[in-house]
Amino acid sequence: MGSTLFVFLLMKLQTHILILLACWLSALLCFSCSKPKESRSETFLTQSDQVITTQDTKKRKPLKSPNRRLEIPAYLTDREEEIVYHTDFTLSYNRRRLLPNWVAWKLTPTRFKGKEQRAENFQPDFTIQHGPIAYDSDYRQSGYSRGHMCPAADCKHSRAAMNECFLLSNICPQNKEFNAGDWAELESICRHWANVYDSIFVVCGPVVEKNVQYQTIGKNRVTVPQRFFKVVMRWNGRNRADAIGFIYDNHARHHEMSYYAVSVDEVEQLTGIDFYPQLPKDVERRAEATFDTRRWKGMR
Repeated sequence: MGSTLFVFLLMKLQTHILILLACWLSALLCFSCSKPKESRSETFLTQSDQVITTQDTKKRKPLKSPNRRLEIPAYLTDREEEIVYHTDFTLSYNRRRLLPNWVAWKLTPTRFKGKEQRAENFQPDFTIQHGPIAYDSDYRQSGYSRGHMCPAADCKHSRAAMNECFLLSNICPQNKEFNAGDWAELESICRHWANVYDSIFVVCGPVVEKNVQYQTIGKNRVTVPQRFFKVVMRWNGRNRADAIGFIYDNHARHHEMSYYAVSVDEVEQLTGIDFYPQLPKDVERRAEATFDTRRWKGMR
């Protein structure tokens, strides 16, 4: 009788211990789930030259992605790339270089016949989600201009477009004379072509080659490109497209535009970027293989 009672009490005690253990484990699990996860810590410098980490960049908000448009190149697989969509241009951001790999937009007369004034307000691009970004302090006293890829004069139709074209993700360090000279002339003739042909599709950016040691500027070490490219295409919507490319040195030189003209295929070979992949393949091949300056009105 005594031994039976002892076994009964022992079993009851074990049951209570198991219940208490289960409650303790449940409470521990709930605490672990409610504890905030630590963010990836990646250090870079702000405009005020203070070190911050990615936990502090919560104001970076991603933008919704529209369908891939005709001007947007193929995705890159051989370098850093984050696609960023803005109101009137799209860019591929390289967080290693703190530069765009490319900036693409469709240019129409409506865009440059507006009355918006230049913003003159260069700002970091907080829509970029991954890695460090450039700040205006990187360019100050660097000896280089803040060179627009999508120019301000192409964004005069709305204040939003004008403000976004002054985001530093759309900017590269450029030689001052080059920026105000041959590069500005190319920007101007593109607006002329958009006016003549109703619309053109433009992609431009820095030429950054592998195994080349580049100069950098600023605390965040923004790469200074040695060359720039621009490709322009017009399409009649059926089976005809005309395209032309340009390659410029980032130096003070003054030549006629035809001096810099090349085929789009040559720009692709130099940059590793596949332009206009949305075109029908046979149309793309014909347009990119050669160029004819006589088919681009006003070109010298």
